[in-house]
Amino acid sequence: MPKQLVVPRDFYELRLSWLWSDILRRDDVGVKDDFFELGGDRAKAEAVLAETSARFDTPLSMEAFLQEPTIEHVGCLLRAKSRKLNEQPVVPLQPHGSKRRFFFVPSGEGNVFNFHALARRMAPDQPFHGLQARGLHGTHPPFERVEEMAADHIESMRAVQPHGPYLLGGHCIGAMVALEMALQLQQRGERVALLAAIDGLAPAPFYQDDVVTIADDTTDFFVFLSKGFKFWFGEDVPLEREALSGLSPDQQAARFMDLARKHGIYTPDAPDERANRILALGRHICRNTYVPQGRFTGTLAFFRGLDSQLCVTPTGGWEEVSTQPPRVRELPGNHVTVVTELHVDALARELLAAIAEAQV
Repeated sequence: MPKQLVVPRDFYELRLSWLWSDILRRDDVGVKDDFFELGGDRAKAEAVLAETSARFDTPLSMEAFLQEPTIEHVGCLLRAKSRKLNEQPVVPLQPHGSKRRFFFVPSGEGNVFNFHALARRMAPDQPFHGLQARGLHGTHPPFERVEEMAADHIESMRAVQPHGPYLLGGHCIGAMVALEMALQLQQRGERVALLAAIDGLAPAPFYQDDVVTIADDTTDFFVFLSKGFKFWFGEDVPLEREALSGLSPDQQAARFMDLARKHGIYTPDAPDERANRILALGRHICRNTYVPQGRFTGTLAFFRGLDSQLCVTPTGGWEEVSTQPPRVRELPGNHVTVVTELHVDALARELLAAIAEAQV
């Protein structure tokens, strides 16, 4: 069987993958793939080293590169010098194209790189920018309220695109954050041409769902995340409640991260504290009930996975926050597989159609 492509998991691996793809002239470069097995030679390796040193302002020797000529290894070498790049709030997962940018808010874990497959399907002409939640990296704590997160995303987005019309979207609770962004932009007199809610409930039904209690218990939360990895990455991460019982919260986070790193979910040098940051982000959103002020006046498209156990109603409650009936698009897949390789082609086609219908 062909080896599964492991896509970038942070900004360092993303930028390295662009560089390697340019020099090797191929677009199927995985972060665990050997440079020379991909067709690289000594001259191309020297070109990669020169460009890497220049773009990351970090000298990199041929000796260090040859120890393990993979993007994963080079990324670890770069992060050993600085992790600052991962604090970037806007991640251009698909930066190419002449069309207006689509800005996307990820789901509860806050990881924009989980949506690499969707972004790739936007190529070659639809730019796709992920909005990364503050607090996952660096010293900034996670925002406690949806309104604060949305306001911060707006400032980050406007640094890239100062004025509308805007194209916004989000998956799961990211759709709620995108809604609040749209409402704040409307209050400023900006036009949001499209709000794409991808298998996410509107605020009122979301806070009535049992899922909001998942972050209350640390053990439940980490077991829930680990079981979701099978759908996100096709990896069984065997973490059961019994393995976490009797451990302190920090020990539970360390156990969770150890398994996730071993299975390639996160980079080999991802710190244990990442688990606690994800937990804090989830708790803030679930515990601080968000009640939108006003209604969205643009086009609202609701993309519902037919096998989703979260969005079981036809409209997800979005008619309650929109002046127009939501345009419902039903797609194959569950809450996760609707945005991953299994069914992402169908979502990408429908999302591109919705963007075209917004007539920006």
